[in-house]
Amino acid sequence: MTSDTDLAAQVASLDWYHTIDLGHGVVTPGLYDHRPYLAHYALPDDLSGKSALDVGAASGFFAFELERRGARVTATELPEWQAHDFSPLYQHNQSIQQANRYLHQPFEVARTALGSRVERRLLRVQDLSPETIGRFDIVFCGSLLVHLTDPIQALWRIASVTTERAIIATVIARNMQDQPVAQMTGFPRGDTWWVPTRRCLELMVASAGFAGVEWV
Repeated sequence: MTSDTDLAAQVASLDWYHTIDLGHGVVTPGLYDHRPYLAHYALPDDLSGKSALDVGAASGFFAFELERRGARVTATELPEWQAHDFSPLYQHNQSIQQANRYLHQPFEVARTALGSRVERRLLRVQDLSPETIGRFDIVFCGSLLVHLTDPIQALWRIASVTTERAIIATVIARNMQDQPVAQMTGFPRGDTWWVPTRRCLELMVASAGFAGVEWV
């Protein structure tokens, strides 16, 4: 078997959150392919000399993209599957062992295949602080807030480790845009919770101490 064949076999044996081009003709079959939409995330083209943090990196697409643009990158992920903000009634559709494999192994396979130097830290967003992880010029948080029972605290934690800019990618409620409210989307066996309106998210971000908001 060639090394390319080995990589393709590794990729095929795992479940992927992100679609990532690993080179050698191998592309991961992710649930989400962000490649066509990168321009919408307002990532600076040149991050040379910058430090960046990807909060809740999953398979690592954005962490590796930040690195490709020149940043020194740290990526965080939960230490274990059960650390999600699950309802006590949440029912797993796979074993905990399988879930932890999904959480951790794809990132490691991608990092090795890409020859990446992204540092991975197993840390909940609620535990981010200058003491636990340091401070970063750019902090990226994608599709995480909706999965948290307390997204405001998460924004406070993100702000505490951001020195220049935080990029928050999240779903927002389309109705009542001028009202500072959030829609409860959770259900007894769910793992999604709050969807804020645009105005609500602006106030949440302001409560964390960010100086301003730019919508892209």
